[in-house]
Amino acid sequence: MAETKQDVAEHEMWEDLNIEYENAYQNNPYKKTCVARAIELLPAGSRVLDIGCGTGVPVSKMLADAGLDVVGTDVAPKMVELAKSRIKGTFEVADTVEYEPRGRFGAVFIIYSHLGLSYSAFHSAVVRFVKALQPGGLMVIGQSIADDVPANAPEWDSTKSYVDGFNLPFMGEPFATLMFTREGQKKYLRDLGMEIVYDTVDVFQPASEKSDPETQQYVIGQVPHASK
Repeated sequence: MAETKQDVAEHEMWEDLNIEYENAYQNNPYKKTCVARAIELLPAGSRVLDIGCGTGVPVSKMLADAGLDVVGTDVAPKMVELAKSRIKGTFEVADTVEYEPRGRFGAVFIIYSHLGLSYSAFHSAVVRFVKALQPGGLMVIGQSIADDVPANAPEWDSTKSYVDGFNLPFMGEPFATLMFTREGQKKYLRDLGMEIVYDTVDVFQPASEKSDPETQQYVIGQVPHASK
């Protein structure tokens, strides 16, 4: 799939941010609590996939420190090199839209790494990731919610479940963002056959003068266990 100008601009943005983004977002207690809950739900030593892993801090690091077998992908080469240099795991440069998981996973983490995608690109990727989950596997998603987006905004889908390409401030700049409502995100996972086993919404202030407080949702969906 050929890159669009928007794709190139987004890739360059993440490449330029690297440590600045890590410093702003690494000490997010709501993100860490969600990841810790996922770790509790996973069998020891599970193989897990961190999509859009960035520098690996804090998500991949928490997973590796818990003894899990971590595979991480990110579109930004500098971020991947930082993850490789500091965290035990397998990290590679890959675009979420095109990445094909190899093997099966106990969990897939998509923590704020899909917001620049269109709904169709996101859905196509998630369907692939769900197929890579083991029975009882987890889909862990972090996002900004669309509940406060004006009802007349043209980016809403017909069901008012999500906005596609809504300009949301990110690190001081407008960023065309995919956001579900809180209930829309849970319904999306349920429609893929998952049970919601964790869901929280809180307001987080990134550690950056460029950033405003963000209303964030962290949700875990679980696919059915194998029949006995």
